[in-house]
Amino acid sequence: MTETCIRCGDAIPSDEWHPVATVRDEDGEVEIYDFCSEACRTAWQSDD
Repeated sequence: MTETCIRCGDAIPSDEWHPVATVRDEDGEVEIYDFCSEACRTAWQSDD
């Protein structure tokens, strides 16, 4: 199974470590975002 980076769309093998971010939506549900690298996670955080 492969996840996709939420920012750039690159494939992320699910059996490898990768950075994530968790965010609560307006209903209080936790959403988990997967990233291919720390650089993508940092750029995503900067986009907010």
